[in-house]
Amino acid sequence: MIFKRNKNKQPKSLSTKILIGLIFGIFLGLFFGEYLSSLSILGDAFIGLLQMTVLPYIMLSLMVNIGRLSVDKGMKMIKNGAIVLTLLLSTGVIIVLLLPLVFPEWVSASFYATSYTSSPKEIDFLNLFIPSNPFAALSDNTVPSVVLFSILVGMGLIHVTGKEKLLNGFDTLATALNNVNKMIVKLTPYGVFAIAASTAGSMTMGEIGKLQAYVIVYSAASILLALIFLPLIISAFTPFKYKDIFRVTKDTLITIFATGKIIIVLPQLIENIQQLYIDYELDDEDRLQSVEVLFPLAYPFPNLGTLVVFIFVPFAGWFVGNEIGFSEYPTFVGSLLMSSFVAPVSGIPFMLEIMDIPGDIFNLFVVSSVYIDRVRVVLGTMHLIAFVLITGAMTYGLFKINSRRLMTALSSTLLGAILLFVPVSYYLEYAFEGAYTKDRLIVDMDLLSYDVKSTLLENPKPIYPRLRNGKSRLERIKKRDVIRIGFYETSMPFAYFNIKGDIVGFDIDMANKLALDLGVSIEYIDIANQKQSADELLNKDYLDIVMSGTALTSSYAENHIITNSYLDVSLALVTKNKVNVLNDYDETYNSLVNVFTLEENDYSNIFKSIFPQSNIVKQDSVYNFFNGKYPDLDAMLTTAEAGASWTLLYPEFQVVNPFVEAVALPLVYTIGGADKEFEAFINHWIELKKKDKTIDQLYEYWILGKDVKHTKPRWSIAHDVLHWID
Repeated sequence: MIFKRNKNKQPKSLSTKILIGLIFGIFLGLFFGEYLSSLSILGDAFIGLLQMTVLPYIMLSLMVNIGRLSVDKGMKMIKNGAIVLTLLLSTGVIIVLLLPLVFPEWVSASFYATSYTSSPKEIDFLNLFIPSNPFAALSDNTVPSVVLFSILVGMGLIHVTGKEKLLNGFDTLATALNNVNKMIVKLTPYGVFAIAASTAGSMTMGEIGKLQAYVIVYSAASILLALIFLPLIISAFTPFKYKDIFRVTKDTLITIFATGKIIIVLPQLIENIQQLYIDYELDDEDRLQSVEVLFPLAYPFPNLGTLVVFIFVPFAGWFVGNEIGFSEYPTFVGSLLMSSFVAPVSGIPFMLEIMDIPGDIFNLFVVSSVYIDRVRVVLGTMHLIAFVLITGAMTYGLFKINSRRLMTALSSTLLGAILLFVPVSYYLEYAFEGAYTKDRLIVDMDLLSYDVKSTLLENPKPIYPRLRNGKSRLERIKKRDVIRIGFYETSMPFAYFNIKGDIVGFDIDMANKLALDLGVSIEYIDIANQKQSADELLNKDYLDIVMSGTALTSSYAENHIITNSYLDVSLALVTKNKVNVLNDYDETYNSLVNVFTLEENDYSNIFKSIFPQSNIVKQDSVYNFFNGKYPDLDAMLTTAEAGASWTLLYPEFQVVNPFVEAVALPLVYTIGGADKEFEAFINHWIELKKKDKTIDQLYEYWILGKDVKHTKPRWSIAHDVLHWID
């Protein structure tokens, strides 16, 4: 028997392939876990290709569509269209500003970032919005400048005679860019697969769960706007009824949802709205022609679907614990309006950078966009329909405010918002209860260097043999094959105990490197658990060296033998209840501030010299401060680097910087006794560790938290179920 190939079998649609890529990527990510993280390189390459043509295409499209309008008709349509667009986008901005209220109360924290001690980034609004050099703006992906330049050039072309040749050339180039984009879009299944696999393989279940907040809130907002507010507003300002708007457009809306593209059904949309005019016997030539002009004209401009997608930016700030403050709203709204001219794949990374939110969170948006894009284009289509019908009504004498319908639209929108967002808010509150997991990051961290034998001495005795006059400590260390190192367990992230009870931290890793280079083992002494102070232990020869994030002050240098600096840190405060006060120099200077500091970290003289009215209290327990045992103390004086680590454990606290200029302090090691040979060796060794990038590597890991994962590999089927991977 001969089987013939079924010639009628249809190839899989792009949307089906994307869905397959997403599902397959998520499955492999869950199956192999972190072993697929390297696929993120392919995902980043795909995102870069998508962004490549978007801005040039939008620039040319704006010039062409605006430039082709005649003077009389163009100016009247532009005036009415500007009014309608302003009202619609204002609604979108209000929605974007209000939607974060639905997110549950969420405390989060992060490793140290330079923003903790640097002044807020100054936004050059002139350079951001005024295209003094449009080509530089295009090169730098400065979206608002490029958009404004394109609009002005398009308006200038309206008055130019003989412009068609130029516009046809621009149109051809825009079509070519669109064709390039279509070629890249064909790679979407593979790009989504790579992103989904690497993200599902590296994200914790808690992070995946938090993404639902964005997806649910955006979906609810789209339902409210697309199915309730926009069609009811159309019926309030035009002759067209709610049911008829959906009757003529329902098939097109379904097609748009399935394909995820508005532009491919633009001719169908034009036909739908013209049919609506015909059904209402309002089909004179000008009105029908206006539909053909308004849809292509409106398409390059922002729509509510794209604008509301930017709720991802405040979501990302909430996600990482860097929420957008009220004082940042002007910058956020201005950048939002201009960035909404372009596709989110270009606009959102720009917005994340402007709002100082880590850009790598954009991968979450890409994963969610497989679904979000379909909702976005439906809302965007309803925005276009509202724009075309209301602008056309204003231009051709059909605009009339129906008070009853307007009240119905407003009351229905309010009722819909209550019915949608109140349950969503309660659900998210329940879903995110106890979802904070970043405290596990810091306590799960392990050393980068393991190959050193070490012992923790609970009841140490002075080092034997005693160091004789004229003898080198370095020589004794090599003869004993052991170096004695002191640390404070509260010196996180420089020295502390992790969840397994191991001594870890930046300086413990440095101690391991030192022992490896000397070819010796280590005896550790936790100074915090000894009856004698660090000075006594050093003077009585219990220690060779203290390596525990010690910041150099003038008083400390006067009384100790120290090494050269190996790292600079910045002075800061950690507070829970006085963030707004202590984040401002004038507020701090004019307030009576009670500040806690540890005995071993005495920065009180520095702080008092800047804020003389402050009251410094020395205590011996950092845990008592964070657990509320010192209620009269407003803040802890520490370094920003150390404070950031403590906020991972206690996310209700924040690192604040009250200083006008960052107060930098060098970190040093303290040597036990005068010993020029040992001191010179350690200083040369520190320089070597700077040159070979050891200190840079440890800084990125322990201070910045780069590549930090839980000590235990993230759960995966291959590792934890099938046990294929050790």
